[in-house]
Amino acid sequence: RPHSTFGSVGVGPRRRWVSMTAQTTNLFVRLAPVLHVGDLAAERAFYERLGLPITYEGEEYPDFIAFGAGAAEFGIQQSPVPNDPQSVLTWQILVSDLDAMLERCRNAGLVCQVEENNPAPGWSYRRIILETPSGYRLALEGPNEAGRIGAPDGE
Repeated sequence: RPHSTFGSVGVGPRRRWVSMTAQTTNLFVRLAPVLHVGDLAAERAFYERLGLPITYEGEEYPDFIAFGAGAAEFGIQQSPVPNDPQSVLTWQILVSDLDAMLERCRNAGLVCQVEENNPAPGWSYRRIILETPSGYRLALEGPNEAGRIGAPDGE
């Protein structure tokens, strides 16, 4: 029987722990989703305005562009047929400094809203909510801010 380790599922104090074999944890190394988009050029400009660098663009796949920064890596690809992004996915990216990201969004002229979330005592966070040009809902989630001035747990 393979060696078993545990990994967490979820965030904050309500994490669940699930058993994973060493074979499984070594097999999967990174999630790299590909979003099918209606307007490749508009989506490219949107993610560039967020500050995400392009990690791949080439003649081999002319309708595909990859972006990446640290552990965040994903691609966008021209969709061959119309789709309904909001019914398929909320695209969420974790960020280290929500205030800096909010400033970047505003400076880039991106329309966004800040959402306050307080799911449990000791767990408070904010998300910046945007809509991509193809209609995907993008949530940029900041770190736990319990104790932050202005947060329900803070002063």
